[in-house]
Amino acid sequence: MNQETEKTSTRLAAILADYLANNWTESSPDRRTITATTNMVTELQLDSFQVMEFMLEVEDHFDVAIDLESLANIQTITDLATVVIAARNDP
Repeated sequence: MNQETEKTSTRLAAILADYLANNWTESSPDRRTITATTNMVTELQLDSFQVMEFMLEVEDHFDVAIDLESLANIQTITDLATVVIAARNDP
C-alpha cells in the first residue's frame, strides 16, 4: 500500500468509525474497530442503505463522485481508498 492509499484509508476508517458511532448503536464496541482491511459488508454487516449513507459522507468529505460501477467492487476500506484516490485524480 502506498503512502497516499494508507493516508486515505486512515481517514476513511475515521469517517466510518464516526458514522457508526452516530448511526449504529446496536453493535458491540469491539466491532467498531476499523482498519484498512475491514470488510464493510461481512465484518460490519452494513446494509445497502448504510453503505449508501456512508458513501455520501465520503463523497462530501473528499469532494468526489463515486460511480455505482466502482461501488460494486468495494469491500474493504483499502478498496474504497483506491476508488476515492482515482476519483480525485480524474479530471
